[in-house]
Amino acid sequence: MWWLDAVRALAAAQVAVRRERWGEGGGTIHAAIDGILTPHVVDRLPEAEGVHGAIAADPQWGRLVAELDLDQFDVEWLAIVCACELDPQLARVLGYLDDTATPAAASPAAAALLWGWGPGLQPGPGSPVVRWELALPQGTWQSTTPWVMDTEIAALLAGEDWLAIRRDVRRGEPHPGGCLHPGLLTEMTEAVVPLQSAVVELVGRPGSGRRTLLAQLVRAMGREPVLVPSAAGVRGLRAARLLDGVAVVAVPPGETIVVDPERFTFVACESAPRRDDDLVRLRWELPDPTTAQRRQLWAGASTLDPPAGVMDWELTPAEIGMAARAGRAAALVLRGRVREGSLATMQRLPLPYAWDDLVVADHVAEALGRLLVEVRLRTEVLDEWEFRRLAPSSSGVTALFAGPSGTGKTMATQVLARELGLELFRVDLATVVSKYIGETEKQLAAVFDEAERSRILVLFDEADALFGQRTAVRDAHDRYANIEIDYLLQRLDSFRGVAVLATNRKSDLDPAFLRRLRNVVNFVSPSPAERLRLWRSALPACTSRGIPVTEHLDHQWLATHLDLTGAEITTIALVAAFDARQAGRLITLETVVAASRRELGKRGAVLRVTMPVPLDESATEVAS
Repeated sequence: MWWLDAVRALAAAQVAVRRERWGEGGGTIHAAIDGILTPHVVDRLPEAEGVHGAIAADPQWGRLVAELDLDQFDVEWLAIVCACELDPQLARVLGYLDDTATPAAASPAAAALLWGWGPGLQPGPGSPVVRWELALPQGTWQSTTPWVMDTEIAALLAGEDWLAIRRDVRRGEPHPGGCLHPGLLTEMTEAVVPLQSAVVELVGRPGSGRRTLLAQLVRAMGREPVLVPSAAGVRGLRAARLLDGVAVVAVPPGETIVVDPERFTFVACESAPRRDDDLVRLRWELPDPTTAQRRQLWAGASTLDPPAGVMDWELTPAEIGMAARAGRAAALVLRGRVREGSLATMQRLPLPYAWDDLVVADHVAEALGRLLVEVRLRTEVLDEWEFRRLAPSSSGVTALFAGPSGTGKTMATQVLARELGLELFRVDLATVVSKYIGETEKQLAAVFDEAERSRILVLFDEADALFGQRTAVRDAHDRYANIEIDYLLQRLDSFRGVAVLATNRKSDLDPAFLRRLRNVVNFVSPSPAERLRLWRSALPACTSRGIPVTEHLDHQWLATHLDLTGAEITTIALVAAFDARQAGRLITLETVVAASRRELGKRGAVLRVTMPVPLDESATEVAS
C-alpha cells in the first residue's frame, strides 16, 4: 500500500520538523513551551503531495473518491484515520508530534499537526466522511475527539475482500426462470430510464419475486443490481455505490427506509414505507402469479410433476422454489411448512371424518360439492379462463353454513378440510374480540393473514358474534362496533384464503355479509331417512373386531319416532353405551330410549313413545 507508506513518510517529515525546532532551542522543555506559545504557521510539506499522488494512483482510493464524492480535505482526514487503523504504531507518532509520551488517537487536532491544517479546521456532520459513515467521532464534535474507522472501508483501502465483512450485501444473480411479468417490466423500464435518480417502490407479498423483478429492471437499465437488507442502512447504499450498482432494498412493514438521494434506490416492500423526504418516487403493485406462471416456475425448478398445491393455491415464487427443492416431499412441505405468523387466536381441529361419514340433506350435499369444486378450480377459472375481471379484489372462497345447532356444520367443515388436504383451525372468539379500541381489528387481521399465508381453512364458529348487523349509533360503543363490522366487510373483499362462517342465527347477520358470499349452505334437521343412517352409524351391531355392542336394536323405529339432530343422536349413543356397559349388558332399545329421554330433557322436551315390543327384563349380559 503505497499510500500508507506515503502517510508514514509525511509523519516522518513532521517528526523531523519537531526535532529541528527542539534542536534550535537546545532541546529543553523551555524551548518546547516557547514553541507552543510563539505564533507560527507550518507550511504544507512537500511530502503531502506525495501522499496525494499515492492515493490518486491507488484504484481502491480512486473508487472511494469517485463514488462518494470526497474532496482533498476528506481524503486527508480519512487517510490519517485509516492509517492509524491499519498501523496502530502511528498513534505513538501522533503522540510524539503532540509533545506527549503516550499514543494519541486519530483526531482532528492530530491531523492538523500532520497535515498542517489551519486552526479550527475539522470534518463536520455534512462531510461525506460522516454522511457515508466512513469514520465517526467517538464523542462530541471537538478537535481532540478520537475518531474510529469503519472496518469495511479500512479493509477496502487495505486491498482486502471488504464484502466478506458485510455478508448481507451481494450482487444480484440473473433469475434462471426468466421474467414472470414482461409487460410490467417494460412499463417500469420506460418510466425509469429517462431519470437520473429516483426511489422505485415495488409492493407485493413476501416471496412474490419483488427483488427479482427489480433486479431485472436494473439490468434493463444497463446497471448491476446489488441486494441490500434494510438493516444495512447507509452502509448498504454505500456498498451499492462502491460496487457500481443500484441498491435493491427489502423493507419490512412500518420501517422508514434510508435512500440514496443522488442515485437510484429500488425498494421491495409489502406496503408503502414511511417517507420523510421530497424525492421522486415511482410505485408499482406486483400481482400474484397466475396458474400458468406458477406452472412455469415449477417447470424451471423441477423435473417432477407439480403437486396439487402448486396449481390450487396462490403460492409465491419463493414458496414454489422451496417446494421444488424438497423434491418428492413437496406436498408435505407445502402442508407443514413453518408459519411466520401466530396461531394463538385459533384452535386446531382434528379431521376424523371422510365424505361418507357425513349425513346431510341432498341439497346440502350438493352445495358442499359445489364448494369443493370452487376451491379446487378457482385458479383455473380466474386465471386461465380470465374470469378474475369479475372478482378483481378477491380470489378467496368464503362460505356461510347456517342452520340449527347439531345439524353438522362443524363436521361438514372438517370433511371439506380433509377433502382439500388443508389443516382446519377454529377462531377463538374469546381471544379475538377485545374491549380495547382497535385491538379486535388487529387480531382479525392476524387471523386473515395467517389463513392466506399458511394455506389453512379457517372456521368462524358462532359467526353472528362477529358479523352481526350494524346498528344506529347511540354512543361510542356502537360507533366502534360498526367500525369493526366495516373492517370485516373490507377484509372479506380482499381475502385470498378459504374460510367458513357457521351460525345458528342467520337472521342476525348483516345483509352486507350475505351479499359478499357466493356460497350459503342452509343446514336443516335430518329427515327420517337421514336419521336412519345416523342411528346405524352411531349404534352398529358389533365393533370392527366382531364384538357385539347392541341387541335387537330397531334403528328404523328410532329414526321414525325420535326427531333428533345428528349431534343429539351421537350424544345419545355415547350415553347409552356407558349406561349399558355399567349395567353389564348390551345396548338395547330401552337403553337408547332412556338416554334419549334425558337428552331431550335438556331442551325442555318430554319424550312420550310406545315401545314396539315389551321390555325384555332378561337382557343378555356382556361377556367379560
